[in-house]
Amino acid sequence: MREEHPRQNEEENANRETSRGGTPSSASEAPSSMGVEQLEKELEETRSKAQSFLDLAQRTQADFLNYKRRIEGERSDFARNARADVIVKLLPVVDDFERAIASRPPSIANSDWVQGMLLIDRKLKSSLEGLGVKPIEPVGKPFSPWEEEALLHEPSEKYPADSVTRVLRSGYTMDGKVIRPAQVVVSSGPPEETASSKNAQSSHETNKE
Repeated sequence: MREEHPRQNEEENANRETSRGGTPSSASEAPSSMGVEQLEKELEETRSKAQSFLDLAQRTQADFLNYKRRIEGERSDFARNARADVIVKLLPVVDDFERAIASRPPSIANSDWVQGMLLIDRKLKSSLEGLGVKPIEPVGKPFSPWEEEALLHEPSEKYPADSVTRVLRSGYTMDGKVIRPAQVVVSSGPPEETASSKNAQSSHETNKE
């Protein structure tokens, strides 16, 4: 009968316990450590991809908002231009009313017919003002080539040179933009006789001193 040595039995029992799920050896710890590193690497890659998708979504949203603003601006400009085109075609009617009212005979100035024309003129201009249309009022102001067309120059004692003395055809703006420039007369300064007399008077006063 074979004798069993206690040391041999202990080694066999330890091997059996290890195979049954006992305390892992250092050889089994290495794969576990490598698994954690792999998980951390995959987690970092997932975070990087998520950030990339987030950046892409934010850029797409910004592009969409810019596109939406551009389309709304173009639509607004189109509507404004269409409105301006219609208004410009109606302005000659306003001109006719102004000329008719300005040339009314004094004998019928207070008649019901003239008062009715004045009422229509006021209503028409009020409707235009409600659409953002305002007349350009340049008389007495320096001539502006962006708002006016100079058709004539005339001497003026009342207005200095290069300022508007009269309006021959009214100009209008819509929402602050010129849709039809005013046709005006521009001062060329005081008449030559007046200027000469002023210069002579000035020289006389200087000599007197």
